[in-house]
Amino acid sequence: MRLTFASLLLGAGLLPLGATAAQPNGPWINEQQQVSLEGFMSNAQLYDQLAGLARRSGGSLTLEQAGSSGEGRPIWLARLGQTGNPAVMIITQQHGNEPHGTEAALDLMRKLAAGGAFSRQVLDHLQVIFIPRVNPDGTARASRGNMDFSAPQTSATCLRDDGSVDPQRLDQGLGANVTAYTAENGERRWSYDINRYHWPDWSQSPQILCNPGLADQRHFDPGLNPVPEAVAVRNAYDKYQPMWLVDVHNQNPAVVLDEADPEANRPGRQVTGSIVWPTNAAVAPAAVALSKQMALVMKKRSMQLGNMEITNYYYERPDGSIRRGGGDPGIARNAYALLASERLASGAEGPLGGNILMEITGLNSRGQKSKGMLRNNVREMLEALLVATADGSLLTQDPAETDRLLPPGQEVDEPLDNPHEE
Repeated sequence: MRLTFASLLLGAGLLPLGATAAQPNGPWINEQQQVSLEGFMSNAQLYDQLAGLARRSGGSLTLEQAGSSGEGRPIWLARLGQTGNPAVMIITQQHGNEPHGTEAALDLMRKLAAGGAFSRQVLDHLQVIFIPRVNPDGTARASRGNMDFSAPQTSATCLRDDGSVDPQRLDQGLGANVTAYTAENGERRWSYDINRYHWPDWSQSPQILCNPGLADQRHFDPGLNPVPEAVAVRNAYDKYQPMWLVDVHNQNPAVVLDEADPEANRPGRQVTGSIVWPTNAAVAPAAVALSKQMALVMKKRSMQLGNMEITNYYYERPDGSIRRGGGDPGIARNAYALLASERLASGAEGPLGGNILMEITGLNSRGQKSKGMLRNNVREMLEALLVATADGSLLTQDPAETDRLLPPGQEVDEPLDNPHEE
């Protein structure tokens, strides 16, 4: 629903008070908040900023409530551009302790709403959809998860390595992608990692396949995804059918390898961010190609700026297993590329299905000190992508060039006890 400025303020005023916290999924649990959120926008401040921007924009920016969080906070969607134009979509802060993307998205909204050459260059050809904070409940506690502490407490599965079901592991309440949170009193609790719950068909997720006898319970109902924040993003995606989607996160620090190809990255430099496209094998080649074209535009913009070092987020261990950037269908960049692939298979015309994960380095003290630089890095790459999409130059990029400019394995993580994952 589209809301007026007055109703937006009312929604902000109805926020529940007192929230709580969470962190990385599966075996990568990290219970230490690594970046102070002082100086980043609270939920109330973000809502006020959005309301003021909508009021001052003269109608060029409209707000809708895409959904509500588990604790009842509004999940706002901002739209700029004519409804007849092709849509593109930017979402940020699926993880509440990853704030840089939200700040960058608001900067970009301000620039688009202000008019001027850049605004006309983009909005004459596109409508731009933002969900600048997917996880307001996690944000309230500076935590990764969505704060639904009724979630199952184990990230496990009944599926064998070949994908078949192990009947001995059915109906154990397993299969949840959860993330840990330790409260001030030391109690450890668990909630959902939103970025594992965008399944194109929720009934085919391991959480459902592994618990057929628990279908009468909310967390295992094949017809009801239990993560309302992911549902809000999915509903917005279905409504606007964007040509592409960018999902902005934060990552832990890394350094470019000394033996890295200097044509792609400068050896020994601090990595400022990483990007990757869909890696699920069922994604249509056309969607992967468009995603790689997006990645190239962003990478090339970063190479024009002296303070940026962008790598490929995909990381494969020496034993061949994938540590990050994998093909899980519930991850946003894979899920929405799979949905677009279905549309392409049914005869929809492209370009369609572009999806990029953007990880900006910020979960460390160095990232906190360089907050302004990092948010500008995000904005610069998104601006370049919007311009290239609007003027058509996006489609002139050669997807094969990612092999040269964005090869995997160009960096090494700085030492951390608990490495952060997408």
